[in-house]
Amino acid sequence: MLVLWLSLLTLTQGLIDVDSSVDTEYSIAADYEDLTPDGNFVIFTVATEANDPFNRFVRSLKVFDLDQYLQTLGMNQKWLGGDMNFPGGGFKVNLLKQAMEQYKEEDDMIVMFTDSYDVIFLADRDEIVDNFRSTGANFLISAENYLWPDQSLDSQYPDIKGKKYLCSGMMMGYASTFWAILNYKEIENTYDDQLYYTHVYLDPEFRARHKIQLDGTSKIFHNLHGAEREIDFGFGSKRITNWEQGTRPQVLHGNGPTKLSLNRFGNYHPKVFDPTIGDKGKCLICDEKEGTIDTEKTEELPTILTTLFITDRTPFLDYFVNKTFSQNYPAERWHVRIYNRVWGHADHIQELVNHHVINGEKKFASFRLMQPKETIDKRLPELYQEGMQTCLELECGFYFVMDSVITLTSDEVLKDLVHWNRSVITTQLTQPGQYWSNFWGDVSKDGFYKRAPDYFNLVKRERQGLWNVAFVNHLVAIRSDVIRDQKVSYINSKYDDSNYDIGFNANARNNNVFLYMVNLKQHGHLKRMENYTSHRTHNDLWQIFTNPLDWKLTYIHPSFDEYLSKTRVEFPQPCPDVYHFPLLSKQFSWHIIHELESIPGDIFAGSGQNNDQRLAGGYENVPTVDVHFTQINFQQEWLKVLRDYVAPIQRRVFEGYSFHGHALLSFVVKYHEKGQRELRPHHDHSTFTTNTALNRQGIDYEGGGSYFIRQNCLVRDVDIGWTLMHPGRLTHYHEGREITKGTRYILVSFNDP
Repeated sequence: MLVLWLSLLTLTQGLIDVDSSVDTEYSIAADYEDLTPDGNFVIFTVATEANDPFNRFVRSLKVFDLDQYLQTLGMNQKWLGGDMNFPGGGFKVNLLKQAMEQYKEEDDMIVMFTDSYDVIFLADRDEIVDNFRSTGANFLISAENYLWPDQSLDSQYPDIKGKKYLCSGMMMGYASTFWAILNYKEIENTYDDQLYYTHVYLDPEFRARHKIQLDGTSKIFHNLHGAEREIDFGFGSKRITNWEQGTRPQVLHGNGPTKLSLNRFGNYHPKVFDPTIGDKGKCLICDEKEGTIDTEKTEELPTILTTLFITDRTPFLDYFVNKTFSQNYPAERWHVRIYNRVWGHADHIQELVNHHVINGEKKFASFRLMQPKETIDKRLPELYQEGMQTCLELECGFYFVMDSVITLTSDEVLKDLVHWNRSVITTQLTQPGQYWSNFWGDVSKDGFYKRAPDYFNLVKRERQGLWNVAFVNHLVAIRSDVIRDQKVSYINSKYDDSNYDIGFNANARNNNVFLYMVNLKQHGHLKRMENYTSHRTHNDLWQIFTNPLDWKLTYIHPSFDEYLSKTRVEFPQPCPDVYHFPLLSKQFSWHIIHELESIPGDIFAGSGQNNDQRLAGGYENVPTVDVHFTQINFQQEWLKVLRDYVAPIQRRVFEGYSFHGHALLSFVVKYHEKGQRELRPHHDHSTFTTNTALNRQGIDYEGGGSYFIRQNCLVRDVDIGWTLMHPGRLTHYHEGREITKGTRYILVSFNDP
């Protein structure tokens, strides 16, 4: 009881005589001589900075041509109302009182007051005013289900229809009545504003005399706290309605712990997104040019810093670096930093840097590589914070965080994100075939993942637009002003080092910084990082099951897809029924050769003999110096290549036959001028054979080639990664012509033996 008594004493001590205690260190920012156009309607709000929530609030007014009535109090002033996570906010009452004095005699003027950081408007002035007048009240205050901050006042509240407790975040009434309410008592700036209005409302004589009502049925105002389930927000295709009360509120307030819910509502309303237009809905806000950057004008592009973080062993690391460096952004406006914490990647990263930066043509505004000796002893939050602070040192306009888990497939990512000019923004990246993405629509109380009602619609791109979400990571563009104003930080003592991104997002949300995700374009995806081995020279070759899309981007020939739409007669045919098509990339060819030649000893040694214990029967009729894929545990990976890439081509050129990816023998053959130089005539033990060139005729070796005897046809000049596909038995008796110099490598697969 003593604690309760002390709490009540603290709350009531704010009701004071103005002459003795009111803090007067504030002034009115707006010019109140500039009256509203028709002189009988005004909207007041209090905001000390034009942050993301305030800009959303103003936009909602503009949608309904209400911004002309807005007067903002306290802008760019020091907030004197205390910590709003606790009782406080009397500063708002005192600001409003000073601004309202000029209207105190106006009996016909209607004055609204709403909070701004957690409020959006849903209707125009006429609808709001008509609904207000229909209540018969002189003053209307929004209502909610919870009594705060003084629960002891419960018994004094009159019973009304709907919600019975006052919420001071939204109210409206005639100016003279409003003036009387603001002069009910004098209060300190740090006294609780909601408690002030509560005392006003709970004074039965004052309430009756001034016709003060609560909007218990959400006729105009709706507070989300404790009442989210009452709302049908229609996903933008229709007006928000309160299905429980049968009303259509015109102003929505995300009070208390419902800020993220308001953000979700604000993704659709007012006139933000309409799901009924087109297959993917229509992003209405995306067509608004105000505030965006025209990235087609090079002179308007801001200076940027991209920081690449390699903190775990990463598959397809070279693709990550190469694609980042190939972004379409002026090098003279582009700073780059790389933080590598993985010793096993140090040499590889240095080679890539040498290729692109030191010996290459990429001349960034500045560049620096930090290897493990500089990074390994730093905590992850410190490392990410250091990278972000570098943006301020370089006076950049945007800072890009890029984790090595991402794979970019577009060269326009930097420009596309800069275009939106948002405080924090990412493009949607998802693990292929999964719902795992780099954004969350909602978070739990402890800041971790919570499924939002529309998460699957967004992650499956069933709705495409610009979305205010609860969490972003891996590829994030941060505008420098929120860094400079210390609104974002990776340092958060609540979370451990591994959850540095959780801490960053929590800090941003707590500081009124919106986190945006845009999914209008396909910019790339996320890799899977688990189970990545490190005991081979080129571990990426074994990633075809874990990261099949990255495997394709790296190891399948860039022209392969063009051949999926060709007819049989459109395929090159160097010999009758010998078809020629691009299958594997140069990188695959180099990697598989280097992988085999890097194995200690000579893995090719012992092959090329008739007696071959690698075969089921132990005997090879036409032996070659080769390595079977079973020897390096690559057989299953190669069978997937046959199923996914060879089979579709086979069905186009050998019509009427369907290959399902069965091959007992797939191998790399090595012809060498001091070893096996040729192969005598033979039939292959296959229904059809694929023979892929792995190195360059005329450069790496001379001579060679496949000679089809019956057809009297020699195929010699085959580019790296290009494949010859021909029948194996009966019709295509062939031989391997002698090489005269160097070493020739080919990849052969006997399909459907």
